[in-house]
Amino acid sequence: MGLKNLSTPDEVIYSTHPEFEYEYANIKEPETLKPSKQLLSISLTKRKIDGAYVTRIAGFVGKRIDLIKIEQELLEVCRTCGSTRMYDIILFRDVRKRAYVHLRNKGFRVQFTDS
Repeated sequence: MGLKNLSTPDEVIYSTHPEFEYEYANIKEPETLKPSKQLLSISLTKRKIDGAYVTRIAGFVGKRIDLIKIEQELLEVCRTCGSTRMYDIILFRDVRKRAYVHLRNKGFRVQFTDS
């Protein structure tokens, strides 16, 4: 049997070496811009699964750790739950106004957009 389905020989299938650490591709995250230089857009969309409304915040440029910090602050301020996907923040329910006020107080440039 040959290895037909491997696209590149660099793919790791399994390693039993106890000190093995897989090195991901040279993915470099962009540096986090100052809040005054970032333009975030807030929109209201419907989830396809159950039709519930969610607030989506997009346009963040920076490291994921900084995005997660902003998400945690928004979760506390908006009193809701949510998650981050790629470089977007998803908050459940219509909390656009609370998110707008909090982000403006942090120094971000914010705009409302249609979904």
